Amino acid sequence: MNLNLKLQLVTIIPLVLALSGVLFVTQVQYQSLSKQTVDEYRQSVIKHRKDELRNYVTIAEGAIEHIYQDKNLNVQQAQTLVKQILSNMRFGEDGYFFAYDLDGTALVVAGQEWRIGKNWLDLEDRNGIKLIQGLIEKAQGGGGYLNYVFNQPSKDGDDAKKIGYSRALDDWQWMIGTGVYIDDIDQETALLNTSIGKHIGNTSIMTLVIGLFAVIVIFISGQFIRFSEKKLANRKLRELNERIFQTQEEECKRVSRELHDGISQTVAAAKFSLETAQLKQQNNDPASKEMDRAMAFICKIMGDIRAISHQLHPGILEDFGLGAALEELGRDFSQRTGIDVKVERLSIRNVLSTEVKAALYRIAQESFTNIERHANASKVTLSLKLTSDWLVLEITDNGQGFDYLGYDKSSDKKTQVHQGIGLRNMNERLSFYQGNLTVNSENNGTTILARIPQSQLRYNASNASENSNKGEKYD
Repeated sequence: MNLNLKLQLVTIIPLVLALSGVLFVTQVQYQSLSKQTVDEYRQSVIKHRKDELRNYVTIAEGAIEHIYQDKNLNVQQAQTLVKQILSNMRFGEDGYFFAYDLDGTALVVAGQEWRIGKNWLDLEDRNGIKLIQGLIEKAQGGGGYLNYVFNQPSKDGDDAKKIGYSRALDDWQWMIGTGVYIDDIDQETALLNTSIGKHIGNTSIMTLVIGLFAVIVIFISGQFIRFSEKKLANRKLRELNERIFQTQEEECKRVSRELHDGISQTVAAAKFSLETAQLKQQNNDPASKEMDRAMAFICKIMGDIRAISHQLHPGILEDFGLGAALEELGRDFSQRTGIDVKVERLSIRNVLSTEVKAALYRIAQESFTNIERHANASKVTLSLKLTSDWLVLEITDNGQGFDYLGYDKSSDKKTQVHQGIGLRNMNERLSFYQGNLTVNSENNGTTILARIPQSQLRYNASNASENSNKGEKYD
């Protein structure tokens, strides 16, 4: 398993776990909300039914009030009339009225006349509730409700849940009341609960599908990005390899030219001088002149080899620091080309890493090479400066300059179009240390500024000193 895939899994797995947690919490909350909603609905319907019961009893009282309060009728006559009225009153499918005396004897039970005249004070439902006794107690308390189970006529006398409401006729020592069956409420709440459960399930499934879709999209996007990044990295790697090969090839060509045009010619001349001296010795002629010339050629060969070796890896850079190496570079360049070189050396103590010193030295070396080949200059100034934010290498010549900024038609503006391999190498060396390269070229000369931020140095500039102290190590 590669690193990118591991990183994707590290990203996706917490997302999946978070999604699972959200689904679980949501499911629990939905279930709690569903139960609360169903309970509230049930309580609301039951309250409505209770209000209806109280209203029915009030209507029944209104229907018998004129008889109950009529003093012209004897009590027996009045009770008989009231019994008739209550027996004939109906509401709904199973709604009827009942009346009992306070001892529990049935006086009116519409549709169940067989109960009349019998005492039902000890009548219990299947849950052990003494329903007649309970209704009498509620009536004596000023009216109230009682939940119990009773046979339902519309369902062939099967038991069903019921709410009863009763009030008392104090003068007659009666309890009158009515009741409604509430099994339909249970059915309605069950259907509501099922419906809500289905909605919760559908919502959870949709949430899960959306979450999984998001995870899949993230995974696919990650794969696409990884593929794109890999493709881009491979392209940049190919470009880098091409530049490396190009740089290596250029360096090989340069070394080859140095060997062929310099050392090879000098070796040939030395060989010719030695052969001439050998012939003269064979003929007993003095050969000291030819031997001296061959020795001079050999010394030149040694100098050229030392110069090439120095260009490939300057040992003075490690032994004496960047300042000394730049001074020697300027001195050798001046001796070789005849161009006047002034090096403004900055002695800085323990600030630069070996890599930074090598990068700045190569930039200076590349700049001198470009000046020699293209600038046609007579004077060069090199300085190394340390500011509050930057380490700055500045190289200025008084040559003919070049068109560093050219017109780019695609962007309709001046841009860097003149950038050979030398300038590219400088930029790449500096970009590795988050630095930058600035080129200002005019007809009267060129200035190159190579800057590296202090954050990339070994130590802060406060540790640096512009004064050289004997015995200390300098960059």
